[in-house]
Amino acid sequence: MYDLPFEWTVLLLRIVFIFLLYFFVFQVIRVISRELRVAAGAAARSEALPAVHGAILVADPGDSNLQRGEVYDLEPVTVIGRHPRATIVIDSTFVSSEHLQLNWEQDRWWVTDLRSTNGTFVNGSQIRVPTGLRPGDVIELGAIRLQLVP
Repeated sequence: MYDLPFEWTVLLLRIVFIFLLYFFVFQVIRVISRELRVAAGAAARSEALPAVHGAILVADPGDSNLQRGEVYDLEPVTVIGRHPRATIVIDSTFVSSEHLQLNWEQDRWWVTDLRSTNGTFVNGSQIRVPTGLRPGDVIELGAIRLQLVP
């Protein structure tokens, strides 16, 4: 059998160690660059979202689980209804599972009735098409009154 001299064995071990060290550094750099790309993509997506300003104030909770004076911040698309998946959940027999939707478009809020059983009213008038809102407008779902606040 052929034996390598001790010096050659040490040299071979050094070369293997250096290879493993460089391979480890390469893997670390690869993972860091991938994480930076993901973070940059998330930042770009968050910058693409419109600046949304608005909230809903509970003016009259009616027979619901809401409390008078509660304020809910609005998302770019906010669904109000009884269903647990809704953005703002209202536990009331008068409210449909997905009663209405508030959208931030063209620098203002729009309310759309989602074919609710009992209808949606804005400032006392029933809406049948998407309707633009101004701060102070009152959205009514039966005895529940919600006011748009800036």
